[in-house]
Amino acid sequence: MRKNIWRHIGLMVAVAGLAVGCGTSASHPTTAAGTNPSRAKPSMIIPTPAATLDASAPEPNGTFWVLAGPPTTRGIYEIDVARRKVLGSVSVSNSAVAIAESSTGVVAVGLATPTTGAVEFCNGSTGALLNTVPVGGPVVSIAAGDDGTSFYVLNGTTTAKTVTIVDSQTDKIVGNIPAPADAVSVVPAPNETSVYVLEPNGVVSQIATTGGHILAQFPIGHSGRSLAIGPDGHTLYVLKGQGATRNVAVVNLATESVHTVLPAPANAEAIVLSPDGQILYDVVGTPTVGNVQAYTLS
Repeated sequence: MRKNIWRHIGLMVAVAGLAVGCGTSASHPTTAAGTNPSRAKPSMIIPTPAATLDASAPEPNGTFWVLAGPPTTRGIYEIDVARRKVLGSVSVSNSAVAIAESSTGVVAVGLATPTTGAVEFCNGSTGALLNTVPVGGPVVSIAAGDDGTSFYVLNGTTTAKTVTIVDSQTDKIVGNIPAPADAVSVVPAPNETSVYVLEPNGVVSQIATTGGHILAQFPIGHSGRSLAIGPDGHTLYVLKGQGATRNVAVVNLATESVHTVLPAPANAEAIVLSPDGQILYDVVGTPTVGNVQAYTLS
């Protein structure tokens, strides 16, 4: 049974993660060729617990949630961006692998066992469990739609993947979209008429939410890891990298081409955007390190 963890315990965990992380290469960004060296420096580094796996986009109240912890003790942690500290935390299933939050304050936690998957919906203020919706396979990635209720859940095995659309108001599956079998990340377009999915080889596919037709497909370079999309739907951000080295390809969707490569922290696992699209947050996690690094895009 999940339980609330007192705020001072969450703060101790976060401080422990920072103490380990700030002295290692994992908390310093690598510079990509052709970028301005000044852009290599984050505007803010927010400590999170060690073994941070994923994070939701910041909410208007200045907080966001991170999923962190080893497979034996996973939890979700509410972070105050301005004060750079943990406000509280809630234990979750040890099979939790992904997290997202809707604009209406519902947190979705994706679960993955070797053969099954589900989405846990939680209260965005308290982290309390609201409901659990099974999906067709182990969850890989999850993203919130702009409508405030829909979540797009990439799930499946190494031989077949699907993007399942789940309505958090009704706790029902309202659609399934076929995806490449090796897809690792998904984001919906702002109008939610299509989704973008990323493969490890760096190929991005735009797929219609109705009918599942491939509308576009283009490469952005090898080693794709995570996607984020600008609020105007014109720009796609793609986290790439092998080993500890990472960078972010900035893709103009009108031309389906990379026009800028931004630096990213070593060991970044995921990226999310601020609601206004002005700040890119890189989620960093290793067994001994956790932080979220903010990079100003304007």
